[in-house]
Amino acid sequence: MRRKPRQERSKAMVQSLIDATALTIGRHGLEAATTVLIADKAGVSVGSLYQYFDSKEDLYEGVLEQMTSGLSALVNAQIEQLPDKDIRVFVSDLLNQVWEFLEANNQRYLHIVKYWAQLDFVRFMDELQNRLTTAFAIYLVHHPSAAPVTELSTKFYVLINSVLFTSVRHVSDPTPHISRLQVIEVFTQLAEHLLAPPVT
Repeated sequence: MRRKPRQERSKAMVQSLIDATALTIGRHGLEAATTVLIADKAGVSVGSLYQYFDSKEDLYEGVLEQMTSGLSALVNAQIEQLPDKDIRVFVSDLLNQVWEFLEANNQRYLHIVKYWAQLDFVRFMDELQNRLTTAFAIYLVHHPSAAPVTELSTKFYVLINSVLFTSVRHVSDPTPHISRLQVIEVFTQLAEHLLAPPVT
């Protein structure tokens, strides 16, 4: 972003441009989402757009930041409920909420995720990975077992990245041969298996 808005009117314009970017990508595709088309969708001039964003790539980043912020908020809300949930319920509730978030507003973010390979998704997925690592660590604090769970760092890494990349792959697939419920169920089983104490 070229400069951060300070006045409410400017903040509203920036938000409308970010919203227009997401809508334009969803309707016309990533390559067709030009600054001219985005400005027109937002109802502002291209000159006004360039007061805050240097390029369409900056606008794409604004969309990804907003999307990541929303997903992080979902994780944080689930973390607050961890003392009362087992791992299967936690994973199932979280993933269902993530899908609902992506599908909200006429599947606005679902369309964005379809272009994950062309956008700078890795940096934003790193942030989500950190939040989820914290969540699973907190789960183990609230649900201690008699036998310690071994190789935690490795298990967190495998579990979280499996969730992130499989979810992205699934929502990007126009004709997935497995359902969302099947994906979520397998991940609840995987989380329970990896984070359960070893059988002796």
